Amino acid sequence: MHCEQLVRLLTESVERNHADALLLSGGLDSSILASILHPKYSVAAGFGADAPDLAYARQVAGKYSERHAEVIFDQNRMAELIEQVIQVFRTFDPIEIRNSAVALAGIEQAKNDGHSAIMTGDGGDELFAGYNYLSRYYSDLQKLDSELRRLWQVMHFSSRKLGKRAGVKVKTPFLDDEFMSFAKSISISDKVGEHGGSKWGKFVLRKCFEPALGGLAWRQKLAQEQGAATGKYQNYIEEWIDDLTFANKARTAKEHDDVMIRSKEQLHYYAIFRSYFPSPKEEDCESRCPECSGCMAQGGRFCRTCGAFPVTPKSL
Repeated sequence: MHCEQLVRLLTESVERNHADALLLSGGLDSSILASILHPKYSVAAGFGADAPDLAYARQVAGKYSERHAEVIFDQNRMAELIEQVIQVFRTFDPIEIRNSAVALAGIEQAKNDGHSAIMTGDGGDELFAGYNYLSRYYSDLQKLDSELRRLWQVMHFSSRKLGKRAGVKVKTPFLDDEFMSFAKSISISDKVGEHGGSKWGKFVLRKCFEPALGGLAWRQKLAQEQGAATGKYQNYIEEWIDDLTFANKARTAKEHDDVMIRSKEQLHYYAIFRSYFPSPKEEDCESRCPECSGCMAQGGRFCRTCGAFPVTPKSL
């Protein structure tokens, strides 16, 4: 274990990338930053008061934050946030939109409360094998290492663009060049380990910060849409759009724009997208997503326009 060096380097990165405010989900990465930073202000956001992240964030903030704010938004506020996210990212990918809406709500609240910079835990999952889907590789660490290295080439963080939109600087200590170089050098066998009869990603982070976080170091990873409960928003859309309307509009999108619509939620987002932008096929590019005709990088597997994954881009 590299605990002494890891804690020292991350602490130094927090100092270099300082902000008085912290976007706090109560997940491992933002909780670790709270334990180092002892922020003057932290903020957590959730869709409805029962979003799981809110309770975890409250617990961490009670130990480390001077002041803690909560943003609890309803479907009307969610609709406003979604419209902004679609404008910023030119996307109709439901997961990107839901996740970014939460981050935007927290960043805007920090701005309203007088903060011009905010720290986020971006990068922890990518550097330390935190995503749930990576568990399929736990029995083959060579494959896991290869997948992490692929992730490092394509990782993308929405908070920076959202911060720019809100006029707030976003600080990301995990993505600091010096810390990131160290994190990438840690053996894959230290990033996955066994605790309580289960295998865990981010093992070295959990072990090294268990003294500071206690049981929270072993909080199970929730996808952001689960933790912030924004996944529930799709239920409202399911009620708004009847099956016949969905079938007709999805067919029109395919015939006119060459866009495959996968759900009523995505149809709703596509309608907002089209109110601001031309169809994805109008973009000038060398390779396109086979599902929406949006531009994709050669060799990419994920379409940032519609969220299709895994896909192989079509060369023109």
